[in-house]
Amino acid sequence: MKYFKKIFLITILLLISLQAFSAYIEKYKRYDEYNDILTDSLKKNNYEENKKEVEKKLEDFDNNLKVINNDDIIIDEILLNKLKNFEGFSSLEIRNMDNDIIFGYNNYKYFIPASLTKLFTSYVTLEKHSKDFYFKTFLYSDYNISSNFTGNLYIKGMGDPVLKLEDVENMIKSIKSAGIKKIYGDFIIDFSLFNDEGFGRGWMWDDPQPQIASFNIHLSSHEVFKYKTNMEIKDYILFVISNLFDKYDIKFYGEFKFENFDEKNLNILYENNSDNLLNIIKEMLEKSDNQIAEMLFRYNGINNGISNIESSIKNNSKILSKVIDDDFIIYDGCGLSMYNLVTPNMVNEINVLLHKNFKDDYLKILASPYENSTIENRFNYSIWAKTGTLYSDSGISGIIKTKKNNYFYFTMIENNYVFDKYEVKKFENDILNYIYNNY
Repeated sequence: MKYFKKIFLITILLLISLQAFSAYIEKYKRYDEYNDILTDSLKKNNYEENKKEVEKKLEDFDNNLKVINNDDIIIDEILLNKLKNFEGFSSLEIRNMDNDIIFGYNNYKYFIPASLTKLFTSYVTLEKHSKDFYFKTFLYSDYNISSNFTGNLYIKGMGDPVLKLEDVENMIKSIKSAGIKKIYGDFIIDFSLFNDEGFGRGWMWDDPQPQIASFNIHLSSHEVFKYKTNMEIKDYILFVISNLFDKYDIKFYGEFKFENFDEKNLNILYENNSDNLLNIIKEMLEKSDNQIAEMLFRYNGINNGISNIESSIKNNSKILSKVIDDDFIIYDGCGLSMYNLVTPNMVNEINVLLHKNFKDDYLKILASPYENSTIENRFNYSIWAKTGTLYSDSGISGIIKTKKNNYFYFTMIENNYVFDKYEVKKFENDILNYIYNNY
C-alpha cells in the first residue's frame, strides 16, 4: 500500500513538471519559429541588403515578447470583460508613470480618433514653435497719416487662429486714434498665406465646418459657417470692418480688395499680438475647438511662404514619424476627417511625450472636471483628459489619479457603435471609474 502511494505521488509530480515544461516551451515557441523564418529569409536574399530590416523585426518582436510576458502586465478579467462586451469596437491602453504598458486591449488596432487628433496637432505645433510663440497681425499704411488720408491701408493674414472680433475692432480703432477721419484710398487684405481650400479632407459635408483662412475671425460656434465658402468668409470680414468704420465715424470712399502685397516698404500702423501658443492650445484642448486646431494644422504646413492641405499633411506626418514607428493616417488637425486612422498606442505615446516635455503645464492645458471644459462635472476625481466625439466614434485620453494615489496614462477609443453618444460616454465613465477604484 505504501509502495502504491509513493508511485502515485511520483506520477503526480511528473505530470506537474511536464505541464510546467510544456508551458515554458510554448512561451518561446513563437520566438523560435519567427527566428527560423528570418534565418531562412537571410539565406535566400542578400545579407547586407536585408540585415537592417531583419534586425528591426527581431528587435520589435523582442519588445513585443517582453510586453506580452512582462510581470507587470495586469490580467484583469473584469476590465477585459467590460471591454469585450461593448457593442462595437473598443480599446484601452494603460501605462504607468515609467511608461510601461500595464494593460492593453486592441491598443495596436486602428481606430478613427475623432478629436483625439488634436493631441497630435498640439505635439506637432509645440515641436515646430516654442510654447511662448505668438501670432502677429499688422495693419499697414503706405502714405503719410492725415485726417483726409489718401493712401491705402493693408492687412496681411498671418494665420492667427484666435483673432477675435475685439482684435479687429482695435485695428480699426487705431485708425481713428491716428487722426484719420476720411479714407480715400483702398483697404487691401492679403489672404495668400493659406490657399483657398476651406474644407478639410474627409470632412462630412453636413457637419458644422471650421472655416480656414489666413485672416480669420475666431468664433465659438462653427454653425455660422456651415456650408460656407471662403468667399463668404471674406464677405463676413468686410461686413465687420464696414460696421466698425461706421461705429468710429470713419468715412471710407475707396474699395475693399483682396490682393497679395509686399509689406517691406509699408509703415506699421498697428500690431496685434495673440496670446502665447501654450494658452492657445489650452483653449483648443479644453473646449475641443475645431477652428483653432485646423488653423494650427494649416500654419504648420507653411513652406516657402504659403500653405495648403497637402503641405500640412506632409509636414505633420514628417514630425510625427520621428516618434511613431508604425503607419498612420492623419489628414486634418481637428479630427473631423473620417480618413484619420491611428492606434490607441499611438495616442498614448503622444500623451506621454507631451507630459514628459511640458510636465505640469500639460495638465493645465488638458480638460478637467473642475472647469469649463469638455469633461466639466463628468468625474468627481482628478483626471486630465482630451475627449473625442464624431458620429459613431468616441475616445478619451489623458492622465488619471486613482484612489490609491497612483497616476496612469490612458487612452480609450470606441468605433462602430449604433447607440447614442451619451451611452458611449457612460461606457467610458464606467471603465475609468473602475480604474480609479481598483488601480
